Amino acid sequence: MVLVVINVPLWAQTGTISGVVYNGSADSTLIQNIEVNLFINKGHSVIDDSTYVQTTDSKGRFEFKSLANDSTILYYPRVTFNSIVYYGQAVRFSNKTSSFESNVVVFDTTSSAERIVIQLEHLFIDAEPGKLLIREIFIVNNTGSKTFIGKNFNQPSNHYVLQFPLPAGFEDLEILTPEAQDWVRVQGQTLYHTELMSPGSRQFSYRLVVPSKRNEVQFLRPILYPIGAANIFISNPDLTIEGPGVMAMGEFNIRGTSYQRYSVAHLMPGMELSLAIKNLPGKSFSLQWLVLIGVIILLAIGFGYTLTKSKS
Repeated sequence: MVLVVINVPLWAQTGTISGVVYNGSADSTLIQNIEVNLFINKGHSVIDDSTYVQTTDSKGRFEFKSLANDSTILYYPRVTFNSIVYYGQAVRFSNKTSSFESNVVVFDTTSSAERIVIQLEHLFIDAEPGKLLIREIFIVNNTGSKTFIGKNFNQPSNHYVLQFPLPAGFEDLEILTPEAQDWVRVQGQTLYHTELMSPGSRQFSYRLVVPSKRNEVQFLRPILYPIGAANIFISNPDLTIEGPGVMAMGEFNIRGTSYQRYSVAHLMPGMELSLAIKNLPGKSFSLQWLVLIGVIILLAIGFGYTLTKSKS
């Protein structure tokens, strides 16, 4: 009993992570003799030590033993396959659990965008005097079984995975998806997203401003990927929109704000999303300018009267 009591604390200080590596593009075929290492995150510090390396056996399994049982540490099994890094699910040990399984799924690659679709698009439109406010939310889905690497994979400066056309004359572009902020660049009127896309879906969002001196704006955007449905939300009751395939869906409430909702379905590459946005508010003339103009007019009248009287 004394030996058991002495050894329990020592046993509780270590943990084990095991799992398998399999190819999600090849009917979950197990991959043998592939290197697996642990990416370790402790607070704001990263430990990338080559001592945390295993090679999968003939059944595609790996196992890391005697790991520090520290609840402040996150462990990620990591595999490089076809020059792309894949991670397993994060593991955090606790006093209750010291053994975890975290599998790593890898995929073959493709540069073809034929399996990329925009499952859903939310377009929010509002207006202030002299400008149109636009916010876009996309749910993008890779419906295939391979990682989509996009175009120019071997040319980092020109590489991109997804592209999003932007309105002419846009200003103040802001990326709203935090994890995407380091994966985008803008050239001309196109936003390029450079993060590789494994099978599954991701959300991407941004907002921008389009200056306008008129009370009507034509919003045009070419369709690059199939869009299942585009929902357009307008909070300003004075604004109206018209366009091919646009259907009014009535009032819609989001987090206490009432919107007029419109819908466009089944947009395909080669088509164009065309919206005529009408009744934009004009630029207001501030009270200070009216007072200043009034003062100038009175001064001019007074000066003219004084000059006329002095001549007479």
